[in-house]
Amino acid sequence: MLPLALLLALFSLLGGALSWQAKRQGGAAFKAERTRGTEHFVADLGMLAALLFALVIIMQGSAALILDECLR
Repeated sequence: MLPLALLLALFSLLGGALSWQAKRQGGAAFKAERTRGTEHFVADLGMLAALLFALVIIMQGSAALILDECLR
């Protein structure tokens, strides 16, 4: 269960890295109605959400190390 949790946390962090890259590039510059502040806010939100989800996935996976033995 822990290897699967690590893989899923890696996918979550990959999404955060994509948000970081979008923030560095400036986002969707082809849409004139969006301001730079909106693009940065959404990118920051994506990075923080990815970090939160990765943390939750790791904590759930590490709980399986303890609870697996109790359930047998």
